[in-house]
Amino acid sequence: MFGYILVNPKTLSKDEKARYRAVYCGLCRQLKKYGAPGRATLSYDMTFVALLLQSVYEINEQRGTERCAMRPLPPHSYIASEATEYAADMNILFAYYNELDDWRDEHDQKAYRRSKVLGAYLEGIAEKWPVQAACAAKCVERLNEMERQNVLNPDEPANCFGEVMGTILDWRGESENGSGSCIEPNIIGGESKNGSRGAGLRRMGEALGRFIYLLDACDDLHGDIKKERYNPLIAQIDMDFEPLLTMLIGECTGEFEKLAPKRDVHLLRNVLYSGVWMKYRKKRRGGVAGGDMPEKGDDAGDGDMPEESNAAGGAMPEEGGAAGSGGREGGRHE
Repeated sequence: MFGYILVNPKTLSKDEKARYRAVYCGLCRQLKKYGAPGRATLSYDMTFVALLLQSVYEINEQRGTERCAMRPLPPHSYIASEATEYAADMNILFAYYNELDDWRDEHDQKAYRRSKVLGAYLEGIAEKWPVQAACAAKCVERLNEMERQNVLNPDEPANCFGEVMGTILDWRGESENGSGSCIEPNIIGGESKNGSRGAGLRRMGEALGRFIYLLDACDDLHGDIKKERYNPLIAQIDMDFEPLLTMLIGECTGEFEKLAPKRDVHLLRNVLYSGVWMKYRKKRRGGVAGGDMPEKGDDAGDGDMPEESNAAGGAMPEEGGAAGSGGREGGRHE
C-alpha cells in the first residue's frame, strides 16, 4: 500500500516544487543511516508525513546543500528536521512490512531478501518508537488473520490499516487512542497525554489509512481475482466505490482543515485533494499518463519533481485538477 500519497506537480508553483524536492532530499539524507537498502525505500508517502508534521508543529528546519551519489552535480538543496528523522524511521518500518506482503502475495524472492535486510533495523526502531512499532506489528498480524479467514467485510481491514496510519501521524502520542485501537493509550504520570493536534492528526491518519486501503483494494481487484488472491471487495465487484472513497478522503481533509496548519498549506492540500487520486485515475484511464518524472540526477533548480526509488515507479500522470470531497481546486475525481 505504498505509493498513493503523491504530489500533483502540475498544479504546484516552481517554488513549491523546489520545497517539496528539498524535503524529499532531506528524507533521503536521513535514510543514509540505514545504508543503501534504506535509501532504496525512499517514498513520497513519508515525504508527505514529514511535511505535514513540520507544518502542524511548526518545527525548526535545517537547510543546506549537498551532493550525493544519486545527484552528484550540481549541489542540491535539502531540508531536514525532527520530522524527517521520524519519517525516515517510519519509512523503514512500512517498507519492511511492504516487502513481507510482496513475498506472501507473489513469492518474490527479491522481496524476501529485502525484508531480511530491513528487518535487521526493526529492533532499533522499536526501541525508539515502541508505540508505532507495536501497532504496525499487531495490525499486520490482524490483517493476515483476516486474509486467512477470508473476511469480506472491507470495513474490518480498512479500519485496521487506519489505526496504523493514525498512530503514525500521532507522532508525539498526544491523543488518547480511540476504541478498538491496536495499542494501549500512552500513559505518563497516571494520566493520558491529550492534545488537540495529536487527536486531530490521529483522526486524519485513520481516515487516510481507510481510504488508502480501499483504494489499493480497488486497484488490485481484477488482478487479485485473476490470481485467486485475497481481496475484501471480491463479493462487491460490481459496486461503484467512488462515492465511498470520496467520503473517506473527505473525512481526512476535514480533519486536516481543522488542524489549521500554517506552513505549506497549498502543498499539503495538493496531495490530499489531488495527488492521492492520481494512481487510481491513471489505472482507470488504462495507464495513459503524462508528466513523466525526471531522473534523480536532474537539476533541482528547474522545479521538476524527483524520481522516486520505490513507490511511484518513477512516473506521475498529468492532472488537470484536484479531486476529493470538498476539494479546494475542484470537485470529484473523474
